[in-house]
Amino acid sequence: MSELLRPLPANLTIAVMFTTADEPLKIRQILADLYGRIDNVSEVFSFSEISPYYDPEMGSGIKKVIYSFEKPVERDFLINVKIECDRIEKEFSVNGKRTVNLDPGLISLENFILSTGKNYSHRIYLGQGVYGEVTLMFGKKGEIKELPWTYRDYLYQPAKDFLLATRELYRKKREVLLKKRTSAAEE
Repeated sequence: MSELLRPLPANLTIAVMFTTADEPLKIRQILADLYGRIDNVSEVFSFSEISPYYDPEMGSGIKKVIYSFEKPVERDFLINVKIECDRIEKEFSVNGKRTVNLDPGLISLENFILSTGKNYSHRIYLGQGVYGEVTLMFGKKGEIKELPWTYRDYLYQPAKDFLLATRELYRKKREVLLKKRTSAAEE
């Protein structure tokens, strides 16, 4: 029989898509105020070159950057982060169209999970209108395993480099979390 245990906290990430140069600076500050110090930042890359999906809403020339936050979060906190990111998107919208798109996710040693407000066959309802999706899996030797629904931009080299580097940062954070959990259990 399995034992029901709370998993260790995971590494919070938020991807930001934008079209004007000042938006990521504003968003970065807002996110840091909400979730703490940013400990890793991806290279900025062109989302529009990978997919024109958001061009009708946001315009062409969409760029993307991904942030990692230093403090691990409880995994169910992803619901709150998604709700707050949706609020920020609305705040920055112009005439009902987003100027920024925020995609919060979690990195653990085993996978990368994104949150969404859209249901689909491979997504699990988390609560408050938020679904979770295992977007990528990580292999034991640092490889990224894509899934049939993996978004192409997360397979782009700057995103892969960021995800693997953040996973390694998380590995160190996880060791500290495990030591704390072990010492608390011994008391």
